[in-house]
Amino acid sequence: MVSVGHVYSEYATNFLQDADSKSNTHHVVEFDRNTTRFKVEEMVNPREVRLARKFVVRLDERWCDCGKFQKIHLPCSHVIAACKHAHHDFSMYISPHYRLDVIMKVYNNLFGELRHEEYWPPYQGPQVWPHPATKRSERGRLKSSRIRTEMDIKEGRQ
Repeated sequence: MVSVGHVYSEYATNFLQDADSKSNTHHVVEFDRNTTRFKVEEMVNPREVRLARKFVVRLDERWCDCGKFQKIHLPCSHVIAACKHAHHDFSMYISPHYRLDVIMKVYNNLFGELRHEEYWPPYQGPQVWPHPATKRSERGRLKSSRIRTEMDIKEGRQ
């Protein structure tokens, strides 16, 4: 992906494309450029079942009422709509953890190898044993634990 020229991970790219297309159906009702606070109103979206609502976006605090912006650290459709309204680049609100060059740095260091089991220190923690009643028998068909009722008995069978 890096050799092709992609900057962000596939997940981030797909999420941003979807959010960008949703942002075209939003309308910024109120805004304050000094405090970077916006009130974004959703129009009725046929892809979603829920009704249209209003959301408050605070760009300086990286906060949106929908909660997606805070959870995944990618600009949601409301943030993108606010940025478009203010002629502001929304890419500055994308977490650097989604950049491919940052992701690739994980593999710069070598992972330490595990020693052979003989050299492991003895385990000092609690011993955990399975309950015999929940243990599966190794052979045969599984036994049903269902309680049979009158409904389960077929007529005409002896």
